[in-house]
Amino acid sequence: MNSTVVSCPGKVLIAGGYLVLSPQHQGFVVSTPSRFYTVVQPVPGSSETSADRFSITVKSPQFTDGQWEYVARKDEQGEWTVDEVKKEGHGSNSFIHLAIGSTLLLSSALSPSTIYSSLLITIVGSNDFYSQSREDNDPIPFAPLGVEIKNVHKTGLGSSAAMVSSLTSALLLHWDSRSSLQADEPEPTVLSASQPRPALFPKPARLEVPDKDTLSLIHNLAQYVHSLAQGKVGSGFDVSAAVYGSHVYRRFAVECLGNLLSTESNEKVTGQSLLKTLSPPHNPLWTTNPTSALVSPFGLPPGVILILADVDAGSNTPSMVGKVLAWKKAQPEEAKQVWDSLKQSNSDLAESFRVLSTRASEDADAYEKEVQKLSATTSDEWSSSSAHFATAAKHILTTRSLMRKMGEASGVPIEPPEQTKLLDACSAIPGVIGAGVPGAGGYDAIWVLALAPSVSSDVAAPEVAVEKLLRSYTEMSVRPLSRRAWVQGGRKMVETGLLREELEAVEGLRRAVGGL
Repeated sequence: MNSTVVSCPGKVLIAGGYLVLSPQHQGFVVSTPSRFYTVVQPVPGSSETSADRFSITVKSPQFTDGQWEYVARKDEQGEWTVDEVKKEGHGSNSFIHLAIGSTLLLSSALSPSTIYSSLLITIVGSNDFYSQSREDNDPIPFAPLGVEIKNVHKTGLGSSAAMVSSLTSALLLHWDSRSSLQADEPEPTVLSASQPRPALFPKPARLEVPDKDTLSLIHNLAQYVHSLAQGKVGSGFDVSAAVYGSHVYRRFAVECLGNLLSTESNEKVTGQSLLKTLSPPHNPLWTTNPTSALVSPFGLPPGVILILADVDAGSNTPSMVGKVLAWKKAQPEEAKQVWDSLKQSNSDLAESFRVLSTRASEDADAYEKEVQKLSATTSDEWSSSSAHFATAAKHILTTRSLMRKMGEASGVPIEPPEQTKLLDACSAIPGVIGAGVPGAGGYDAIWVLALAPSVSSDVAAPEVAVEKLLRSYTEMSVRPLSRRAWVQGGRKMVETGLLREELEAVEGLRRAVGGL
C-alpha cells in the first residue's frame, strides 16, 4: 500500500484576539502557505505485527531528538492502548503520543474489523514555522534546525495545532483506506460503530474535502487531542484553521467534549466513548446552537498581500490570556465596553474585505487601476473615492487602539510600545493598508497588509518597501518570514485547509522523509 500524506496550514488571527475565547464573539483567521506534513508508511512484514500488537516509529528529522517509538496493543478489555518505548537521548512528546493513541481508538470504533500493521511516520513543518538563521535567507525545504524540540524558537503560526491536525487526519485516513479495501458488502453513508465505511477522501492528490461530516469528525478529533495535550480547552481557532483554512471563526462550547477531559471522571476513554462524543451524528452539540462552532467563508480580497514577520523576543501567551480574563472578571463593565467595540470594529473590517472582493469580481480592471493608484500613496492620503480601502485602514487602526486600551487596563503588553513604533513605521509606507500583532499580541510577530498591484510601475511595490524596512530595522530584532509564507489575497488554494498530498509533488518532502 502507498504512503498517506496529509498537510495542514498554519494560521494568522488578524482580528478577534481574546474575543475568540468567548462563544459570543468571532475571529477572522487566515491560513498560510506554510504547512505541516505527515507521511504515514506501512512497514511490510514486521515481526512486531500481530492481530493485537504492532509498532509505530515517528520521525521528525528537523530536530536532533526527533524520533519516538511506540507499541500499540490491545488490553484486557479489547481496547487499544499505545505505550512509548523509551530511548536514551529522546524525550517524550505528549502531542504525538496522544494523537496516535486517540486516533487509533477512534479508528477501531469506526471500523472494528480493521487489521493494523506496523507504521513509519514522518512529520515535518515548513521552514517558516521556526525562526531560521539570519545568514540563510533561502534554506532548503524542511531544513534541519540543529536543536532539540524544546529549544526551538517558533514564529507563532500555530505549529502544534497544524502538526496535531496533520498527524491525526493522516492516521485516520490511512487506517480508513485499509478498512475500505476489506469491505465485502455495500458500505454505509452514515458513520457506524459496527460496519466498515467508505474512504474518507478520494485517492487523487490535493483534493479539497468534499464531505462536511467527515471533515467535522477530523476537526473534532484534532480539537480533542490538542486540548488533551495542552491540559485545557483553548479557543480552538488554530486547529480550526489547520482543518478548514481561512474563515470566520466562533469557538465551540466546552460541553461538546463531554467528560473526555474531566479529571474527576473515573471512566476510561474508549473507542466507543470517543466515537459517541466526537462524531457529529452521535453528538448533536457539535451541530446545534449555541454549542456548535461557527465556520464560514472568509478571505483576503484580491490585490493585497499579507506579509508576516518574526520578532525575536517572545511572549507567554497563556500568562497574557490569564491576566486579560482576570481583568475582564474584575472590571466587567469596562471590559464589556472594550470587547463590544472590538467586536464591531472587527466586523466592520471583515465587511470592508467582503465589499472589496465583490468589487474586484464585478469590475476587475477598475479595481486593479485603483490598487495601482493607491500603491503610490500612504493610507492617510486615500480619499473618499477609495472609500473601502480607506475604511479598512481606519478599522485596523481602531482595532489596534482598542487592543492597546485592553492591554493597558489589564497590565498585559498586547501591543507594547516597541511594537507600536514598528507597526506605525510599516503603516507609513505607501500602499500599506495597515499592520498589527496577531492573536494575543505581544512580542512574537507582526503582520502587514499591503496592496499588491499586478501591473509593474516605476514605483517600488509596497511589499518590497515593507520587506526592506523589516530587514533594516534596528530598534527591534525583526525578520520577515520568507515570501513563501506570505498570503496572497483572492487565491482560493492559499485559503484551503487540510489537503491530501502526493509525496513527490511537494518540493523537498521526499528528501526530508528519506528512504521510503
